[in-house]
Amino acid sequence: MSGELLLSIRRVSKTFGDVPVVDRVDLDVSRGEIVMVIGPSGAGKSTLLRCVNRMEIASEGDILLEGVNMAGEMRNGKLAPDPHPVTARKRRRIGMVFQRFNLFAHLTALDNVAIGPRLVLGMKRAEARALAAEHLQRVRLSQHAMKRPAQLSGGQQQRVAIARAMAMRPVLMLFDEPTSALDPELVGEVLEVIRELADAGMTMLVVTHEMQFAREIGTRVLFMDAGRVLEDAAPQAFFATPRHERAREFLRRVRAAPVG
Repeated sequence: MSGELLLSIRRVSKTFGDVPVVDRVDLDVSRGEIVMVIGPSGAGKSTLLRCVNRMEIASEGDILLEGVNMAGEMRNGKLAPDPHPVTARKRRRIGMVFQRFNLFAHLTALDNVAIGPRLVLGMKRAEARALAAEHLQRVRLSQHAMKRPAQLSGGQQQRVAIARAMAMRPVLMLFDEPTSALDPELVGEVLEVIRELADAGMTMLVVTHEMQFAREIGTRVLFMDAGRVLEDAAPQAFFATPRHERAREFLRRVRAAPVG
C-alpha cells in the first residue's frame, strides 16, 4: 500500500423520495487498499458503490477519484455537471462487477472481454482480443475463451465479468456482492480471483456477505446500517471487538445463521 489517496468521498447522500439510502458518508481510500463493505440488507452498501461510479447520482456530496470530481467541474464557485461523454470518460477508470454477470449472451467469453477495449478505448480488433486473452488467462479461463455464457457455469461467467472489468485498465475496482448469485460450491473460485487481484495491489471496494473472506483479505472493514457508516476499522479489530452495538448484533446474527 502506497498511502497515496485514490478515492475521496465527502458527505455523500442518496435519497429516493424522502428516504435516505446513503446518509452523509465520508470515506478516504488509499491506493492499494481493499475496503470490505458489510452490513444488513438495505444498509445502502450497493447504492454507495453505484454512486461512486455515477450509476446513481448522489443527492449531495462529492466523490473524487485521483483528485477529479466524478460529478463535474467547479466554475465560479459552483459545480457544473459533466455532460454524458465526460462522465463516461471518467467512469472508465472504475471497473465494476455486479451480482449478476451481465454478459452479452451472443458473444463468446473472449469477445465479451474484448468489446470494451474495442468500443470504448478504441483498440483494433486484434489488439483488443489479445488483451482479452491475457485477462482470461489471468482468471484461468483460456480454455473456455470461445464459449458463450450459456456454456459456462455461474462461477466461470463471473470470472469473465471480472476479466472484462480488468481489461479496461481501471485504477479502482468495485465488487457488488460478486458471489451472491452463485451456488455455494462455485463461490471459492471467484473469491480466489479477487484474492489474486488484492495480492497484485488493485484498489478495491467490495460489498460482501462473506465474513471470513472480509476478515482475511480486507485491509479495512466498513460496517453500514441505515445508510450510515457506523464503523471503519481494521478487520482484526472489527471482528474481535466491534465498537457499535448494531455491529455487535449483526455479527451475532451472522455467526448464528445456519450453514447450507
